[in-house]
Amino acid sequence: MNDLDLKKYFDVLEITPDSSFTEMKNSYIHLRNLYSRSNLSISPLIQELSKKKQKVIVRDIDEAFQMLEKYYQDKKMESIRTKREKIQKSRIPTFEVIGGEALKMIRKVLGIDLEEISFLSGVPLKHLTNIELERYDLLPPDIYIKTFLRKYSSQLSLDPEKVVKDYFKRMNEFKSDKVQS
Repeated sequence: MNDLDLKKYFDVLEITPDSSFTEMKNSYIHLRNLYSRSNLSISPLIQELSKKKQKVIVRDIDEAFQMLEKYYQDKKMESIRTKREKIQKSRIPTFEVIGGEALKMIRKVLGIDLEEISFLSGVPLKHLTNIELERYDLLPPDIYIKTFLRKYSSQLSLDPEKVVKDYFKRMNEFKSDKVQS
């Protein structure tokens, strides 16, 4: 996609190219609501538009959002690729067993925000936070934890299966110590 296409989409959503993904999404929601049929009685300006013109505007807003969403995702993936190259060149500490603290340390060394991991992986931020802080009692069932760990470790270019195995080893040790207490 070239810069002219992108400019057109930014213009449709009434944002600038340096806007964040959240700003873009908020603008999309606002404009979509503004031009939707349910809000037509609120705005006299919108009432003057023909139904056909309204459909065209809504279609353009939807297209702009879809294209810019892909643009932001591609931009994030490029950032991740760059960070992965940095991983291979940098000296990340090695850990015998990778637990929450190790994941957090590796993430910070790489300069990746937890919010970015959440956005790219689709794992809710609260679960990533609980994984890092090893708040095992606040985590969902094991099948979800395994999926979340795989997605998280992939974003850090770590071996997902090793991370899952190590994390569950620590978690099980914690749980057995807790039972014995």
